[in-house]
Amino acid sequence: MSDIPIIGVSGSVDPDESKQMILRDYMKAILAAGGIPLLLSLDMQQEQLEICLSRLDGVMLAGGGDVDPALYGCRPQRGLGQVDPLRDRFELRLTRACHSLRIPVLGICRGLQVMNVALGGTLYQDLPSHYLQEREHPLLQHRQTEPGNIASHPVWVEENSLLHDIVKQRELKVNTFHHQALWEVSPSLHVCAKAPDGVIEAAQDRAHPFFLGVQWHPERMYREDSPSLALFTAFVQAAAAHARQEREGSAL
Repeated sequence: MSDIPIIGVSGSVDPDESKQMILRDYMKAILAAGGIPLLLSLDMQQEQLEICLSRLDGVMLAGGGDVDPALYGCRPQRGLGQVDPLRDRFELRLTRACHSLRIPVLGICRGLQVMNVALGGTLYQDLPSHYLQEREHPLLQHRQTEPGNIASHPVWVEENSLLHDIVKQRELKVNTFHHQALWEVSPSLHVCAKAPDGVIEAAQDRAHPFFLGVQWHPERMYREDSPSLALFTAFVQAAAAHARQEREGSAL
């Protein structure tokens, strides 16, 4: 049996829900890290999802549109963008199932936000409209106009965190393409990186083997940026370890 882990990837749908898609950079990054990516159908029912997860070794939650604020008990506010009810419902079920089954999860941008909401957290619906800025550290521009392979601001990484174990650095240079962010953090999550303005840039569940989300887009940077590739490599390695553990358990 191959040791190459199979990674399920959740993608976007177009406004009329006739097409499901994923940007190729996500898939290429997983391939470069040694995994095999598969796009997950958003139309799976619960039993189908459970069968699917029994055959996956890890799950990546990709970037995309805004998360419906109704899912974390809030009304729409100024600055909220387009939401996708089909994707929201599926990814919340997917995230909670992976968390319960201890399947490795990597969340990217929206993916981090979904992880937080799935476990009881809330979001800033629009940073420029609602984020409480500090005088010493005004809000950064979190929607860069430069290409995605170019970093636009630093991120401060907490020591003794999974992210620090992976990237081996206290400060990273990252790209940024978001206007939503974590507000009230789930009790299950621990913040492990912030931008200089205080915006949360990464969070993990310390009680889980690999349950980590980042607010930036490493899939746009992994070709030239070693910490970005290291993030995907660590995720794929965690998925491979999960697969070995599952095989050993089933052999008993």
